[in-house]
Amino acid sequence: MNRLYASMALSVISFCAHALDPDEESQEGAPSANFDYLAYAVTWQPTFCLLTPATAGCNKPKNVFYTHGIWPYYNSTAQSANRPPSSCIKSAGCNQTEVACELSTTVQAQAQADNRFSEIVTESPEYLMKHEWQKHGTCYGTSQREYFEDFVRLRDAVHYSPEFNQYQGKSLDLEKLKTLFPSNTSFRCASLGGKQYLFEVFFLIDRQGQPYTQDNKLQIGEKCQLRETHIPSA
Repeated sequence: MNRLYASMALSVISFCAHALDPDEESQEGAPSANFDYLAYAVTWQPTFCLLTPATAGCNKPKNVFYTHGIWPYYNSTAQSANRPPSSCIKSAGCNQTEVACELSTTVQAQAQADNRFSEIVTESPEYLMKHEWQKHGTCYGTSQREYFEDFVRLRDAVHYSPEFNQYQGKSLDLEKLKTLFPSNTSFRCASLGGKQYLFEVFFLIDRQGQPYTQDNKLQIGEKCQLRETHIPSA
């Protein structure tokens, strides 16, 4: 079992959230609101369900990109293309200053009561929300409620060519795949049975949701290799 699937076995909803990538420089306990840009992360649900078919919602998956989270990042360096602050302190969303606080159950319920939010996240997102807040939201620099409201507010940053729909259930060359998305994107793939699958797409943006183009080296998780890439269909 490789690193990707071992991490998923621990928590399928966290999308390997607890495992650090080999070149990741996670600045744990960094001051909140101190970052260069954001990665709006979305997961292609059919790939996720292919890897973890017993997960809630995977009995009838949809051909959609679900929002995984909004992740603050520092610019890449020559040593690392994956430099996130994590579990930040002195967060505006906490009543504690020296630790990364937990998500309020009240805020969680409020977010889930918003149909716009529920439509863009996976089914039964409770664990996901708790993890996203504690690891990434504490670094965001806003209240807990504002962090999850921005899942909706910044969702417009997720856009791609309508031609993408033509390749669902098919394979295409990685370079062709990249042309279907804007230039401020980074990709994550998954390997299974000798095939490469599109897993996640990261849209690099500023706090207003505008494209961030000053870092073109970001790499989160398994890098997509220059070969045929499959886009599974539900």
